[in-house]
Amino acid sequence: MELFGRLDGSRRVTGFERTFVSTTPVTSTSDMSAATPPRRPTPADIELLAFAQAAELTARDLYEQAVAEGAGADQVASLVALAAHHDAYAQSLSALLGTDAPQTRNDDLFSSLKSGFGSNTESTALAAHELENTLVVTHTDLLGRLDGTEGAALVASILIGESRHCAALAALAGKSPVNDIDLFLTTSDVESLAPQA
Repeated sequence: MELFGRLDGSRRVTGFERTFVSTTPVTSTSDMSAATPPRRPTPADIELLAFAQAAELTARDLYEQAVAEGAGADQVASLVALAAHHDAYAQSLSALLGTDAPQTRNDDLFSSLKSGFGSNTESTALAAHELENTLVVTHTDLLGRLDGTEGAALVASILIGESRHCAALAALAGKSPVNDIDLFLTTSDVESLAPQA
């Protein structure tokens, strides 16, 4: 491997350069713009990202309700941290959306899930695990539908955090990665909450 080139100033062309570097000049900027996705959210993206923000605020409020009910016992700090994570995700979406951010939770979703977020730590952890799995599937669905790269990158980063929440909540519920492996790995039975076009 030549690190500094040859003594005569020439350099060897690598296989990568021969394979991937085109010698065909771009004739106009319109040739590139057709293949380049937009950076900022499109109007359709704004609707999807606003839904995502409302879902994150809903998750935050569900965790806060569980803490207020007394769930968590010696792991209450874990539930508080999860609420804070979802609040941070909602704030990040708000920063991207600006005045288009709804800044409110999805009340229908909250009402349908709040009974699972009570004082019992194990049942709250299992309900939260189901919520996080649903958010992972929902954000994966959104990721495939977003056009703007900024929104897609943000949703992808949120999705990673929420997938980790699933594993933590299964453990908080006292489940074993050996005996209860599906709780740690499976989302195939979960449907996306995202609005359909």
